Amino acid sequence: MKRFLSVLLALLMLPVAGALAQSEQPDSSLLGVVYYPRGSTEETASFAFRYRLPQFSAEQPQYEAVNQYFASYAADVVETLIPATIGALDELPASGEPEYYVDLDYRITASTGDHLSVLLNSQQFLGNTLTEQWVSVVFAQDGIYAGQPISLSQAMGLEQESGAGDVASELVYGLVWQIIRYETDAMRGAYFPDLTEEEYRLAFSPQDDFYFDEDGNFVFFIQAGTVAGEVEGVLTYPFSLAELLSGIV
Repeated sequence: MKRFLSVLLALLMLPVAGALAQSEQPDSSLLGVVYYPRGSTEETASFAFRYRLPQFSAEQPQYEAVNQYFASYAADVVETLIPATIGALDELPASGEPEYYVDLDYRITASTGDHLSVLLNSQQFLGNTLTEQWVSVVFAQDGIYAGQPISLSQAMGLEQESGAGDVASELVYGLVWQIIRYETDAMRGAYFPDLTEEEYRLAFSPQDDFYFDEDGNFVFFIQAGTVAGEVEGVLTYPFSLAELLSGIV
């Protein structure tokens, strides 16, 4: 179930780091809650999906595009994600049992003249334990991609290179795998002892699973419970742009 919802979120979400400017903060948020079964209330619902997504009042074209992106995302939540989530559940709680829910929130992890980095956090209770999943969206703030989500290759300035997607992805796959192997050998963390590189690659997409922090680092993340115990939470691996580019021969 965790993997299923992670894929759904990623499907809905379809920079070179410079000196940090003052962060552009959302001026308002798109708020919504949907209860199930239809017509139920907070007191009677067996399932609730609550979401909060950013909106900006700045009049620059890139922020208009960002606002439209999240407005469309909110519509997709209601029209696509919620029905798919309900359909994937084996059953809903009976009357008197704790409701199942998904709470989708966000935080702005970085805002510079080059990029705006938004991290969506999904807290889910679907009958067993509370789980967490992340989806990130990095928007270009200037240039031909202004206001559009960008991939790792574009954020690294490699989009003009032939096979840039493979180069950037393979670079990060290798660097993060080295960290995992080192920490496993040193008995640090709670990585699955029989984790294979193939399984690790299936759990991680460098082109999409990254955001920028306030220091301009690329922070890659792997969902909780995919390569290590659920108690470890979402795993993060920060790298500076210089560290990433130094790995390209």
